[in-house]
Order: sequence, then structure tokens, then C-alpha cells
Amino acid sequence: MKYKSICIIPARYGSKRVPRKNIINFFGKPLIGHVIQNAIKSNCFQKIYVSTDSIKIKKISEKFGAVVPYMRSKKLSNDKAVVSDVIRDFLKKVNINKNIKLITVIYPTAIFVNKKLISKSISKISKNVNFVSTVKKFPHPIQRAFVLKNKKIRPISKTNFKKRTQDFKDTFFDAGQIYVFKIKNFLNNENSFNSNTDLIELNELESVDIDNFSDLKNAKKIFKLNKFS
Repeated sequence: MKYKSICIIPARYGSKRVPRKNIINFFGKPLIGHVIQNAIKSNCFQKIYVSTDSIKIKKISEKFGAVVPYMRSKKLSNDKAVVSDVIRDFLKKVNINKNIKLITVIYPTAIFVNKKLISKSISKISKNVNFVSTVKKFPHPIQRAFVLKNKKIRPISKTNFKKRTQDFKDTFFDAGQIYVFKIKNFLNNENSFNSNTDLIELNELESVDIDNFSDLKNAKKIFKLNKFS
């Protein structure tokens, strides 16, 4: 079954670790410009929306082909704002065509989410799959994690710390790139933890979650290597 989707890119102005990171220049374009263009190239969306509290981001987003139907409130634009609340606010304020069954959320710095990944993510939604997300594998078993306390190593689990790395199952973390979900299930408060979910595993060269300047530097290296544009 093929579902129709809209794309929502949540892009607030404030960012402490990398100021204005959503619109920082990245190989001649603002980061969000790359993301919008990739979404357009996918031909997967009826419309591409940007949710923002910034007039500057609004103008840039519209320049690259996205729609900004309203300005997000300050309450939903601070450091404590949750993306799911931003999406709920969007669905209350914007009249979505009833034929649209899916929402695809792409973060404004997810420059490696290309048309192939977008199409693959949406295609995984089915009668038995309500949510799709991208993940990456922890390079080392987190079960053997430890902390440094009073200049001494303190294992989180003494039992696990003594085990071999090959004795543990693989563990994963959210790649922070793209999410696809059925609107109906989302409004029923279902999410990837309490609904049928499918995951797409990405490797180190397929995504970078840009949270700081080190991430940004790494993203530039990978961008050059893979010749994304």
C-alpha cells in the first residue's frame, strides 16, 4: 500500500552550541536549504513545510521552496521544546488534506537525508508498520560503560564489565535524521516505543547529527567524500 505524505522540518532559531546552526553556510547554501532541496528532489511529498519561530529562517525556507504557514510560538521554540509537541501544534493550526496519511519529519541539519533514503523510509510504512526511524549502532557495547569518580573507574555494571564484548547484543541509538509515521497513530499518542516500528540502520558515512562544531567539521569532511549536493 502506498501512502501520501507531507514533510515537516522543525527549525527553531535558537541554538547554543552552534549559533544559528540551521541556517549556517554549508558549501554555499544554508544547511536547511540542502535539506529542503533534497526533500523536493525525492518527489515524495505533497508539500514541504517548515515550522519556525524565525522570520529569517522563514524567508530562507521559502526561497528554497518550502511553505511556512505560521510562526511558531516562543513556548515551542525554547531548549525544552519537544518535537512531538511541535508536530501536534502544526496539525492543529494547518489544514491537512484528508488524503494525507503520513508525516515525514526531517531535521533541518540532516543534509545526508537524500531522495533515496526518504523514499526508502516512506516505503517501509505498511499495514503492520506505523513508525519508521533511522538508527546507528553503538561502536562498543554500552553494557561495559563506566564513569570516572574521584579519579577512579567505576563500572556501571561490575558483572558486565568482566564479560567479553562479543557476549553482548548490538545496541543502537537514534540517528536524528528522518522519521515517518501515520498521522492517526501519532494522534493516538503512539510512538516508536509503543507501536509497530521499523528501523533503518545508517553507517558512519551516511549521517551526522550536527550538535556542535566538531560534528559540523565532520559533516563537511563526509559531504566532500560522498559528494552530496
